[in-house]
Amino acid sequence: MAGRLASIPVTACLGIHISDDSISAAVCGSDPDDVRVVPLGTSGPVVPAAVAAGVDGAVLVGEAAVDAAEPVVRDPLARAARGRTGALTAVITHVLGRAAVSSTAGAPTKLAVVVSDDADAVERDNIVAGANAAGFTDVALVPASLAELRGTDVSEGVGLAAGAARIGMVDAPPPLVTREDLGQVVEPDDPPPATPPDNAGPVSVFEESAAPELPPVRVTPEPVAAAPPNRPAAPAPAPVAMVATPPLQPIPNRSIPLLPVLALVVVALLVFVVVLARSAGDDDLDAAITTTVVPTSSAAPSTTVVATTTSSTTTVAPVDTTSSTSTTSTTTTSTTSTTTTTTTPVRVATPGPVTLVETGLALDTGTIVPFGQDEQLVIAELASILGDPVTDSESQTEFCEGTSVRFVRWGSLEVVFTNTDEGTPRRFTQWFADGHLDPTGLVTPEGLGESATVGFLEVTFPNVLNLVPAFDDDIVGIFAVVNPTTGQQFNGTTLGLDPNGVVTSLWAGDTCARVFT
Repeated sequence: MAGRLASIPVTACLGIHISDDSISAAVCGSDPDDVRVVPLGTSGPVVPAAVAAGVDGAVLVGEAAVDAAEPVVRDPLARAARGRTGALTAVITHVLGRAAVSSTAGAPTKLAVVVSDDADAVERDNIVAGANAAGFTDVALVPASLAELRGTDVSEGVGLAAGAARIGMVDAPPPLVTREDLGQVVEPDDPPPATPPDNAGPVSVFEESAAPELPPVRVTPEPVAAAPPNRPAAPAPAPVAMVATPPLQPIPNRSIPLLPVLALVVVALLVFVVVLARSAGDDDLDAAITTTVVPTSSAAPSTTVVATTTSSTTTVAPVDTTSSTSTTSTTTTSTTSTTTTTTTPVRVATPGPVTLVETGLALDTGTIVPFGQDEQLVIAELASILGDPVTDSESQTEFCEGTSVRFVRWGSLEVVFTNTDEGTPRRFTQWFADGHLDPTGLVTPEGLGESATVGFLEVTFPNVLNLVPAFDDDIVGIFAVVNPTTGQQFNGTTLGLDPNGVVTSLWAGDTCARVFT
């Protein structure tokens, strides 16, 4: 078996096996016999099962992570089965990148992961979620015993990965073990009884009956004899009095009094003259109107009204205003110019009961919960608006600073409490969000939350955003946004680095490493 991938078909399956101490991978194309090893290490295709955080927020996998500073994850698959899928996503992304670099035909589009034979439904769902976060939508979980049957002919320590890739690509069943393989003597069974001759039905799906029954022929109905339409009898003629033209009545001679009409005309003329005189002498009225009366003479300057159109409002600003009282003729001149603006990507949601800020959490009750508060006070404040937490657990983990760590979760919001010394009170040191709908409006004041786009980040935080790939030539990104006023920052991960990429998580506070948790 070649040490590197010669080529990967356009449609191929990547098989990954993660044991307690190693990671291996193989790719299978449409031909189940064409299984190729993915070179993951510098000296061989197998690398240690290790994931760690490097400098500048990068994620290290395999040989590079073994000697990295703690914390180092050494059980990414088992950790993903318990719901912590970040390390598994990092492994899959790294292996996918190695497979794409080793091939000239692109990256595989399918994924098959070897899992234990006794993995339950919850564990399998968590592993699939980790694979989805790495960009795979076509994911197969292959039991280890079945992968072993399909990968026994592959060397270099990647047999299970090759078996998973083969099964994930062609969905081939395991080989059948016959009784002859077990050394048993097989005697032919008695032939089936002959079909009775009077059986009118077909013997098999490949045969037809001697006289198949045809569907009944529909008989054309007899034509209906034409009959005169059922029309009502002709109505009786109208009476002569209704048919005859009525006599014309002369219009009465009405006289219109001229005196009141003349009085109304005079009053109207007086009102018009008064209004015209007031408009000629009222400077404030000329300043308030947007269309200005100017003389018809060509020597008089014209009035220009410029309308500046933005994405939300239209402002009318008079550039030059000139009025005249020496003529009754008016001319209106206006020029409208439209400017093009850049449309800001729509934010995910408006802030809800809890707003994410880089210094802690802001509640819609007006309360600010900053980092460093006592855990009991913070939990009581959050419970007063969000209700009882969904999960509440305490543990000692290498991912968080302190002697003990408490994770309290309300839906997509996880709040972390740590202490510096054993026996000291725990303090609020971090929040983490992997959704924005539970609780509703779990976003920053600017509307940034899970499922926002990279374009929204670039437009909303143009001068304080730092976005880098997790690995070289990787589609997973890590970003940081620094508030120049407070000096604090919040971080997050994205799936994709172009403006259409999607934010997958956010957090603030640096007591727990969130790159692969």
